[in-house]
Amino acid sequence: MDYHYVAYLFAMAAGIASSGAIGSLWAIATDEAPVFSGLSEPDLLTPIRAIVLVFSAPTTLMISGIFYLIAKPPLGLLCVALGLCWSFVQGIFILNQVFGVT
Repeated sequence: MDYHYVAYLFAMAAGIASSGAIGSLWAIATDEAPVFSGLSEPDLLTPIRAIVLVFSAPTTLMISGIFYLIAKPPLGLLCVALGLCWSFVQGIFILNQVFGVT
Protein backbone atom coordinates (compact mmCIF):
# COMPACT_ATOMS: atom_id res chain seq x y z
CA MET A 1 0.00 0.00 0.00
CA ASP A 2 1.37 3.35 -1.02
CA TYR A 3 1.61 6.15 1.53
CA HIS A 4 -0.63 8.33 -0.65
CA TYR A 5 -3.58 6.08 0.10
CA VAL A 6 -2.97 6.44 3.82
CA ALA A 7 -2.87 10.22 3.44
CA TYR A 8 -6.16 10.15 1.48
CA LEU A 9 -7.75 7.98 4.15
CA PHE A 10 -6.44 10.25 6.91
CA ALA A 11 -7.85 13.35 5.18
CA MET A 12 -11.21 11.65 4.71
CA ALA A 13 -11.27 10.57 8.36
CA ALA A 14 -10.42 14.10 9.51
CA GLY A 15 -13.30 15.47 7.43
CA ILE A 16 -15.77 12.90 8.73
CA ALA A 17 -14.69 13.45 12.34
CA SER A 18 -14.92 17.24 12.11
CA SER A 19 -18.26 17.06 10.34
CA GLY A 20 -19.70 14.76 12.97
CA ALA A 21 -18.33 16.88 15.80
CA ILE A 22 -19.83 20.07 14.37
CA GLY A 23 -23.19 18.39 13.82
CA SER A 24 -23.18 16.94 17.34
CA LEU A 25 -22.27 20.26 18.93
CA TRP A 26 -25.09 21.96 17.01
CA ALA A 27 -27.53 19.26 18.13
CA ILE A 28 -26.46 19.67 21.76
CA ALA A 29 -26.64 23.48 21.62
CA THR A 30 -29.98 23.86 19.83
CA ASP A 31 -31.72 20.51 20.44
CA GLU A 32 -32.21 20.00 16.68
CA ALA A 33 -30.26 18.00 14.15
CA PRO A 34 -28.55 19.86 11.29
CA VAL A 35 -30.73 18.92 8.30
CA PHE A 36 -31.17 20.55 4.90
CA SER A 37 -34.86 21.29 5.53
CA GLY A 38 -33.94 23.52 8.50
CA LEU A 39 -33.21 26.44 6.19
CA SER A 40 -36.83 26.70 5.03
CA GLU A 41 -37.91 28.26 8.34
CA PRO A 42 -36.21 31.68 8.61
CA ASP A 43 -35.38 32.97 12.08
CA LEU A 44 -32.46 34.62 13.87
CA LEU A 45 -30.32 31.46 13.75
CA THR A 46 -30.65 30.93 9.98
CA PRO A 47 -27.21 32.38 9.03
CA ILE A 48 -25.47 30.29 11.69
CA ARG A 49 -27.59 27.27 10.74
CA ALA A 50 -26.42 27.62 7.12
CA ILE A 51 -22.75 27.69 8.14
CA VAL A 52 -23.21 24.68 10.43
CA LEU A 53 -25.04 22.86 7.66
CA VAL A 54 -22.17 23.43 5.22
CA PHE A 55 -19.60 22.06 7.65
CA SER A 56 -21.73 19.13 8.85
CA ALA A 57 -23.02 18.18 5.39
CA PRO A 58 -20.67 15.21 4.80
CA THR A 59 -22.11 13.15 7.63
CA THR A 60 -25.64 14.32 6.83
CA LEU A 61 -25.21 13.17 3.23
CA MET A 62 -23.69 9.85 4.23
CA ILE A 63 -26.41 9.09 6.78
CA SER A 64 -29.12 9.97 4.25
CA GLY A 65 -27.35 7.84 1.65
CA ILE A 66 -27.23 4.84 3.98
CA PHE A 67 -30.98 5.13 4.56
CA TYR A 68 -31.59 5.42 0.80
CA LEU A 69 -29.46 2.35 -0.01
CA ILE A 70 -32.40 0.04 0.64
CA ALA A 71 -35.21 1.98 -1.04
CA LYS A 72 -33.31 3.71 -3.87
CA PRO A 73 -29.80 2.23 -4.27
CA PRO A 74 -28.51 4.60 -7.00
CA LEU A 75 -29.50 7.67 -4.99
CA GLY A 76 -28.03 6.13 -1.85
CA LEU A 77 -24.71 5.40 -3.53
CA LEU A 78 -24.61 8.93 -4.94
CA CYS A 79 -25.26 10.47 -1.52
CA VAL A 80 -22.59 8.32 0.14
CA ALA A 81 -20.07 9.11 -2.61
CA LEU A 82 -20.78 12.84 -2.40
CA GLY A 83 -20.46 12.74 1.38
CA LEU A 84 -17.11 10.99 1.16
CA CYS A 85 -15.83 13.44 -1.45
CA TRP A 86 -16.99 16.42 0.60
CA SER A 87 -15.40 15.00 3.74
CA PHE A 88 -12.14 14.52 1.83
CA VAL A 89 -12.12 18.17 0.75
CA GLN A 90 -13.03 19.32 4.25
CA GLY A 91 -10.30 17.11 5.72
CA ILE A 92 -7.71 18.51 3.30
CA PHE A 93 -8.74 22.04 4.29
CA ILE A 94 -8.50 21.27 8.00
CA LEU A 95 -5.16 19.51 7.70
CA ASN A 96 -3.70 22.37 5.66
CA GLN A 97 -5.11 25.36 7.51
CA VAL A 98 -5.25 24.15 11.09
CA PHE A 99 -2.36 21.70 11.33
CA GLY A 100 -0.13 22.99 8.52
CA VAL A 101 0.24 19.60 6.84
CA THR A 102 1.26 20.03 3.21
